[in-house]
Order: sequence, then C-alpha cells, then structure tokens
Amino acid sequence: MSNFFVLGVDGYGLIVSAITALAIVVVAWVLNKYLTKVIHAAVRQRMKTINDMSDAGRERRTNTVAGSLSKVTRLAIWIVAGITAASEFGVNVAPVITGLGIGGLAVAFAAQNIIRDYLHGFLIVTEDWYRVGEAAKVAGESGLVTAVNLRTTVLRDGNGALHQIPNGQISQATNMTREFARINFNIEVGYGENLDRVFGVINDECEKFKADPVWAEQLLTTPKALRVDNLGASGVEIKVMGDTMPMSRGGAMGELRKRLKERFDVEGIEIPWPQSVVHFGNAMPKGEEVA
Repeated sequence: MSNFFVLGVDGYGLIVSAITALAIVVVAWVLNKYLTKVIHAAVRQRMKTINDMSDAGRERRTNTVAGSLSKVTRLAIWIVAGITAASEFGVNVAPVITGLGIGGLAVAFAAQNIIRDYLHGFLIVTEDWYRVGEAAKVAGESGLVTAVNLRTTVLRDGNGALHQIPNGQISQATNMTREFARINFNIEVGYGENLDRVFGVINDECEKFKADPVWAEQLLTTPKALRVDNLGASGVEIKVMGDTMPMSRGGAMGELRKRLKERFDVEGIEIPWPQSVVHFGNAMPKGEEVA
C-alpha cells in the first residue's frame, strides 16, 4: 500500500482521523440536543417546588433560566469538541489551550464591559429579577421582556420598538407584573360635589365592575375610592386603587375609567376641566381702570 503524508499522518490514518473527528462532531451535536432537554426538564422540575409562583410565571422562569444555561453549555461543548477533533489530525492542542488561556486574559482586559455584562446577566437570571413575558422597566426603558440571556436583556415597548440592553448597564430593574399589578389613578370632581355621595357612587360602580364575569377573574380585589388625594386647581382629586392579575392592569384601569365617566354622566357628577376667559380689544371694562 502506498503511503502519502498530510499533516504528518498517512492516508489510512487521515481517513481514521476524519471519521473520528466526524464522530466527535456528531456526538457533540447529539449531546447538545440531549443536554438542552435535560436542562429544561431539570429546571422545570425545580420550579415545581416553588409554591409562590403562578403556572404562567413558573413557565416564564423556566424558559429564562433554562435558555441561559443551555447557551453556556452549548458553547462549552463545541469548544471541547473542536479542540478534540483538531487533535485527531495531529494538531498539538496544548499550545491552543495555553493560547486560549492567554487569549482569555487578553480579552478580559480588552473587553471588561462584555465580561461585566455576562457576570451581571448571571446574577439577573439566578436572582430572578424578571422573566420572559413579564413587563418591566430596565435601564430607563419600559416594555415586555422578550428575551433574557447572560449578555443582554431585550424589551419591546408599547410602540413596538425593540430595545437591546447590555446587562452590565442594568443597575436597577422594576418588575411591574410579578404576582400582581395595581390599578392606581386619581379621578377629579368639582368642588361643589358632595364627596360622601361621590365616594358611594365610585365604590358602587367598582363593585359592579368586580361582579362582571368578563373582568372578575382579572381583578384580585375590588377597586375602591380610598381618600381625597389632592385639592387641585380646578377640582378635588380622589384616589382609586385595586389589585389585578399581573398583565391585566392596563385594560382593567382603562375599563374602570370608562365606567366611572359614564356613571358620573348619569349621576350628574361634574368632572372639571380647565377653562379660559378671553377679552378682545384694548379697552378695559368701565370701572376697572387702574389709577
């Protein structure tokens, strides 16, 4: 058998190395798919032990944590598979590994912000700041969390814009949908209204709202008028509050405002609005001249 040399091995050895390298790639691919399923199953099982979480919240938390762990695992497997496959062709992997170590240090100094993003992203995921599918305010941007990984958090705001936020820039986050959300607004009535009557009308309408089968499951408590919150320039401001399901706040608050406006119209309760008086001409009315 004639021999030829490629990368220091004969033709037969090259074929064996190629088959071995291919097998390594296949094993890495299968391992990635298997471990992804195992990670999701393990995280889902762990989440079942957390009692203070709804089914939807548990599923969002599972997808967030499992997705981040799967990405790190896949990267590690492919790096190991690549180095192992290269060694089959006679490549001295020791310098490669050493180079990766030295390169890692160089990258660490050159890309401190990226490393900070990953470290902070790990804390965000493990400490459960927010989950995919929740509404949050992150780094000054508010919206629905569409993706959370170790590098970035992705938000889609109310206008449909997508915000990519590096995790290293997130020093504070506000989760607006964890466990419950809250109706919280002021409604203004005229100074001439009887406040006891106004409070009664508001609370009666709130009870009807809670009894509505369309909204009953979305309201955790019956909204009510709590107090006079402010004496404004044109009217008395009354605070209305109540708890809702996490993603129901906006719709419930808008519906309650609509119902209260319609009820005030029926009851003849005034909702004041700014008014202006305009005088035409330069002459002042008789008797108002300034000496």
